[in-house]
Amino acid sequence: MSAVKTRERFVLNVPDALHAICSTGKGRCWYCDRRLPRRAEAVRTGWDVQRVEGERVASIILICPRCQLKPKDLEVFQHSLAAGV
Repeated sequence: MSAVKTRERFVLNVPDALHAICSTGKGRCWYCDRRLPRRAEAVRTGWDVQRVEGERVASIILICPRCQLKPKDLEVFQHSLAAGV
């Protein structure tokens, strides 16, 4: 029997995640680098939090309402999540 466990799908609670990230004052949109507003505004205006499965670890990215409209037309900026979140 293999010692490797299969990954379970992790469901994010977006309002709770926004609350945690907003409390740091350092969140930015993954696509356009727009600064994350305070929690109440972020929830009200529709900011999204997504988990991106990586090879070794998963990352959490923020997406502003404007960038959610046309994600296929946006260019992903190559920056470290650690620096923006």
